[in-house]
Amino acid sequence: MKSGSSAATPMPVRSPCVKVCEMDPATQLCRGCHRTQEERDWWVAYSDGQQREVLRRCEQRREVLAGGAGEPAPSMGIVESRRKR
Repeated sequence: MKSGSSAATPMPVRSPCVKVCEMDPATQLCRGCHRTQEERDWWVAYSDGQQREVLRRCEQRREVLAGGAGEPAPSMGIVESRRKR
């Protein structure tokens, strides 16, 4: 049995990248992960909460594109980093 703190170490948010890094000119979304260019560029600067929001938007975009109806979620865009240095 391990000794020490019983508090769980927070798990980092996993990147949605699936190594299919190609932007679709029609949707302006990555064909692999459904992030916008800004979301791809700024992923490491986003806080955990912002990264989770990007994941939520990617899922919504995936559903919209698969179903052919609705508007894909807008980009999170450029944000001020909230990560501790």
